[in-house]
Formats: sequence, structure tokens, C-alpha cells
Amino acid sequence: MITSFEPHFSPGSMIIGKWRKGEYRIEALLGQGANGKVYLVRRASALYAMKIGFDPLDLQSEVNALQALQQSSRTAQQYLLEVDDYYVKGQPYPFYVMKYVKGQHVSSYIQKNGLDWLQVIGRSLLEKLAELHRSGWVFGDIKPSNILVSEYGKVDLIDFGGVTAAGRSVKQFTELYDRGYWNAGSRTANPAYDLFSVAVLLLQLADPQRKLDEPILPQMRNLTLLMEIADRAPACRKIRAFLKKALQGGYVDADEALADWRKQANAKEGHASTGVMVGWISGLFAASLLLFASVLFIVLR
Repeated sequence: MITSFEPHFSPGSMIIGKWRKGEYRIEALLGQGANGKVYLVRRASALYAMKIGFDPLDLQSEVNALQALQQSSRTAQQYLLEVDDYYVKGQPYPFYVMKYVKGQHVSSYIQKNGLDWLQVIGRSLLEKLAELHRSGWVFGDIKPSNILVSEYGKVDLIDFGGVTAAGRSVKQFTELYDRGYWNAGSRTANPAYDLFSVAVLLLQLADPQRKLDEPILPQMRNLTLLMEIADRAPACRKIRAFLKKALQGGYVDADEALADWRKQANAKEGHASTGVMVGWISGLFAASLLLFASVLFIVLR
């Protein structure tokens, strides 16, 4: 088992796979997590993201999740491109290559484009999680830095280091988005765990003035505090029902949550459309009365 991760690859370094002989040129370090480093790499004229892991067994868990997702989802077919080992001084370091996702971290996207995008982003995030849940996996480490948003609010999940098979203990999480931290449930990997994290994430985005990441006494970490934020934040008004149900573990999986999300959105749109239609008919009726009165006046003169 690899217990330290010494190699650092500067731009221009070449990574050549031991078994598949794929050649990749390091362009930049994209990020570093608990179990590996992610690099922007180039092969021929195309750019990809490469994750080089600390531990073969740990990285294999991510690969298994991506392969399962790839088999069950048409939208994930381009994610996992290659898996191989790279040797440094006789020591093997596993890596896998994925498509490179361009975008902004979700918090930066909202800050730049406004809270009106919150509903679009929320729906897209639930769609991604639904694909994962159907494959028997839980993402586990929902947080802003693991969510990229591209044009029109399209969401992509990155860094699958926290992906855990359903039913096991979540292997990687961030306290703020962890239901155990909020005394709201266990750290068993199930879809409700992800949905709780999504709700906290949306609360944080909707009410940036409330610094949830500031130190909070253990006795103050509870659903009551989160519910109060959902009730108070104006940006939460349209998604309040979803937030409260997700925080309380009321959804079986992301498919059910997504159906509820769409139902609520359609209900609001339908109500708005009805209001417009009623107003249009009322205006037409009033205009008809005026026309009738005018004609009657002319005839009776």
C-alpha cells in the first residue's frame, strides 16, 4: 500500500502507461485531494483530466464506480477513457484518464450569474446523482469544489474519490455537508446521504450571508438551524419544500427527488400560465363589452 505521494509532475512532463502505452503530456495541476492528484494532460491535440492515485485499491473503487456509471448512462459514456499504471523508481502509481470538463465551480458560477440559476443547477445536479444512484453508488463528498457548472447551468461532478457502494460507510466527506456533522443521521452511504448534502449546498448558495462553515457548537448542529435558514432565505422560497424533505431524509433516491423537483417547478409554471390566461380572457371580455356599448350607442342615436 502506498502511504505517501512524493512524485510531482511539472508542466511538460510525460506520463506513459505501463500496459496500454498511452502517452500524455502534463499541462497543469488541476487539484489535489485526499487520495490523489488531478492533472490537465494533453494527448495529441486533445485535452483530458488525469487522476494519479495514492493507493491502487482506493483508486480502483473510483474506477469501478465510473465503469458502472458508464454502462448505465448514455451521458457518462465519455467519462472514463483509460486506466493504467505509471512507474516512478520501480514504484507503480495507478492513474485513470477522463474527459476534461470546462466550467466554473458552482459557488463562483452563482456569484457571477446570480441566484436565478439556482433552480437550473439544482435540477442538473439531481440528474447526475440519479444516474449514480441507479448504478448502486453514492457520491459521498458533495461540495462546491466537486461540482463544475458550464453553459446554461449544466452540472458535472468531478473527483470521484468519495464515491462509495451503497450500504457501506461513506469513505470520504466534508463536514459541512455531512449529515453526521449536523446530528441528522448516520454516515452510511445511501441516496438520502447525497440528497442531504445537496440541500445543505443549496442553502449555502442561497444564503451566502449565513456563514455555515464557521465553527458551530456541537449542540447547535441540528436540523432546526438548517430549517430556519430554508424558511428565511428569499432565494429558497421556490425550492423550500424540496430542501426540507431532503434534510429530513424523505426521498428514497435522486430519481424521486428529481420527480418532485420537476413537479414543483411545473406547478409554479402552470399557475403562472393560468394567471396570464385569466388576465388575457378578462381583458378580451372587457374590450368586447366596450365595443358592444359603442355599437349600441351608435344604433340608438
